Amino acid sequence: MASACLLTKSHLSLHCLARSRNSQRINAIAHKRRLVGVLRCAAAEQTTLQILTAAEERAALRAVESSREEPLFHDPYAVCLAATKGQALNVVPAAGVNGNDVGYYELATSFIDERLLEAVKDDQATPVRQIVLLTDGMDTRPYRLPWPPASMIFDVSPNTTFNIAVERLEAVGARIRRGCMFRHVSVDLSDDGDWKDESLERKLVSVGYQGIRPSVWAMQGLQTLTAEGLYVILRCIGSLAAKDSIFLGELPRTALGDISQDEIVAALYRVFGSNGFHVSLMPHNEISCSAWSKSRPLAVKTEEGYGEVFFVAKQLKLSDQQVDLFQTMISDREEIDEDGFEDW
Repeated sequence: MASACLLTKSHLSLHCLARSRNSQRINAIAHKRRLVGVLRCAAAEQTTLQILTAAEERAALRAVESSREEPLFHDPYAVCLAATKGQALNVVPAAGVNGNDVGYYELATSFIDERLLEAVKDDQATPVRQIVLLTDGMDTRPYRLPWPPASMIFDVSPNTTFNIAVERLEAVGARIRRGCMFRHVSVDLSDDGDWKDESLERKLVSVGYQGIRPSVWAMQGLQTLTAEGLYVILRCIGSLAAKDSIFLGELPRTALGDISQDEIVAALYRVFGSNGFHVSLMPHNEISCSAWSKSRPLAVKTEEGYGEVFFVAKQLKLSDQQVDLFQTMISDREEIDEDGFEDW
């Protein structure tokens, strides 16, 4: 009997020891998970701050260009977006921009402005009235460009930067043009700031985007975009954009991956083509020799993270919504034919 008691006590001690060790392991795992969560939050906050700072710096570049006697474009709201703590920044030209030189970002902004307005002209069989802007959150095109009536403008950008921009724009009286509608779609960036949000398609449709109507898409200011993020964006636009829709903008060097300069063109043709687009690529130095630059020379490019290629792509295939619509029409027609045959 005594030996049985001793055996039971021994088993209890071993059981308690095992439970204690398991508890320690569980606590250690929970601590590691909390630590990883804290580090991820800190990394995400740092990325958000970097994106906001970069967006304000780009706004400052637009403010400088707008203050010239003959600017490539006029952005009356750039100064308020380049502000910090309510005080306007003392904006100065970017590095490499001397006198009347044109900076890369300014050239890209002018290029995109002109191509967007060209796309929404009324001299088309089906006028384009859906404009989708993939931005850093501080794009003022919805407010400053002369959009035609009945335009639906979608701004796809990080929520934090966009909210700060809206607050500053409202403070200076910025308004969307009469007769136009404006919708914001928040993009969920990865911890490193990449555009890998697979839900963009659903979000755009939920706020009124229609895949059976033509559209024009523009991309600028996505300095943290990678090749993987670019593919996510192309897949989204390839599914949503109706046939003959246009996608244009600038490609940051980060979106081109580790490929060499000689392989860039072939690689972009492949990635755009696999999503239904025929793309035309335009090196910035070629555009700087055209009327875009108003005879002003292009500054030496020193900015990190900017690409060297502008692009204009045309959608060659039907959107998913167009395919669904045609399949429904065919199905309805077949049912009508069958009913008619039975009546005969």
